[in-house]
Amino acid sequence: MISTLQSTAELRAARAELRGMNLDFTDPRRAWLWRLLYRARFRAPLPPADPLKSWDVATALRVIETAHPDRATPILDMGCYNSEIVYALHALGYRSVHGCDLNPLARWMPYWHAVRYCCSDLTNTPYSDGSFGVLTCLSVIEHGVPLTALAAEVGRLLRPGGVFVFTTDFDSSGAPHAIDPEFRVYGQDWRIFDRAGFFEVIDLLGAHGLSLLDPGRVYLSHADRPVRWNGQEYTFVAASLVKTS
Repeated sequence: MISTLQSTAELRAARAELRGMNLDFTDPRRAWLWRLLYRARFRAPLPPADPLKSWDVATALRVIETAHPDRATPILDMGCYNSEIVYALHALGYRSVHGCDLNPLARWMPYWHAVRYCCSDLTNTPYSDGSFGVLTCLSVIEHGVPLTALAAEVGRLLRPGGVFVFTTDFDSSGAPHAIDPEFRVYGQDWRIFDRAGFFEVIDLLGAHGLSLLDPGRVYLSHADRPVRWNGQEYTFVAASLVKTS
């Protein structure tokens, strides 16, 4: 299954969906005690969740609740620092939620009493083979992640029948994106995937036993490019794959 964000209205609708489920962590009053503890420890606030990621989070939650509704399913968010998906999964009652990120501050994110955070390279995590029924990786791979190594790690970590949901920055319009090679996000470079680059990621995952969860639902076209950041116009794409071998 592949889908693309079509409009700002769809982005707003996704936030409204999360708010209706009481899963809106863009509100700084949510997890206020954990935020207070974080501020006391680091003398700096933990930012609220990013509303621009509303569609990513809502899309991933729909896939997870459909494919793996069992709240005992072990789930890992790869690139978890201030990732709303972690908070939402915990709020939904999933009891084995994990997160890993290169940022060591991730270990002190909200709900660290229940969510198992670790500081780790996403391509070389400390977890054993087949540890997870679900992996998420939302708006991460565009930031300099070695894709071949990531695909191998995803294939290693997922158990048979496990699902991998990832989102990334995308533009299928063919418009050029001249990004300054010196520009850095989280200390990494940044790219906007086109169709060819995106399907290279799908092929890499396929080499490690993953295939599209619902191959009949592939929607890559988009009439608008509703995301505008750093002088670029683009959208988001989400892909859901299942470990078949």
